Amino acid sequence: MLDQKDKKILYELELDSRQSLSQLGKKTLLKKETLFHRIKNLEKEIIHSYITEINIYKLGYIYYPILIKLSNITKTKEEKLISYLKNHPQTAWLTICEGNWNINLTLVSKSISEIKEFLNGLEEKFGKYIPEKNIFITSEITYLKKAFSLNKEKQQVTFKSETPSVITDKELKLLRILSTNARMPLIEISKKLQTSPKNIAYSIKKLEKQKIITGSRIQTSFPETKYYKIWISTKENPELIKFLRTQEQIIWITKLIGKYDLSIELEITKEQELLDIINKIKTFKIKNYELIQIFNEIKIKYF
Repeated sequence: MLDQKDKKILYELELDSRQSLSQLGKKTLLKKETLFHRIKNLEKEIIHSYITEINIYKLGYIYYPILIKLSNITKTKEEKLISYLKNHPQTAWLTICEGNWNINLTLVSKSISEIKEFLNGLEEKFGKYIPEKNIFITSEITYLKKAFSLNKEKQQVTFKSETPSVITDKELKLLRILSTNARMPLIEISKKLQTSPKNIAYSIKKLEKQKIITGSRIQTSFPETKYYKIWISTKENPELIKFLRTQEQIIWITKLIGKYDLSIELEITKEQELLDIINKIKTFKIKNYELIQIFNEIKIKYF
């Protein structure tokens, strides 16, 4: 069970996972040695990775969420399908879910032609087991940073479609390294890219100035937490968005082009919390909504 000190550590790492132990010590009032051991313990069960927040829209990419329904598929064929999706280079997020849909995945791509090629390949290999699928285009994504029950105001990071920036191949490699290991030391990164730590620091500052790197956070999960996703059909509604951003259980808000206009992802510890949020969403006179529960996260690779 987490104590207040652990929650403060998690909160600070959620705001900026690249902070040094010295910086964390000033904010949590804990000694370096204590912080080191507490973080190591949190990494065993709670913290899964340190993620650099990369604005993929600034690199010319777009996220494409897809819902897939399965039918008349054997366990062996389903395993082959999951393996195919997991190993596909365009798959950024892959989950098994329950509800009207069996698989929820997100592709990342620079072109519609790549998405069409992916869908053609999926149809050719597994089409007879997929009676229905829905594909969406994302226009804006907001991540709401977790407060870990500390009564802190939720901070947010928003990415949306915009004109891409030009970066070098070495900067692209740097982003790939940092994407899933934001706390990697500069000297270790410099060895991988065969340059000096000073050059790495300069490149990171440059990418931050271009708003390609917007910050960093932690990827966490808790044994008692259940994960849900709600797809919402509604007119443009600033008041609904404002409400969603205040809810502690909501961690992602995505504006979509497709059958639904919004999707939200939630972390729930009590079923009543989910029911309360759904009932409140209904008061905004939405057209329709659909709920799925996420049981197994197979792959997560935002960039």
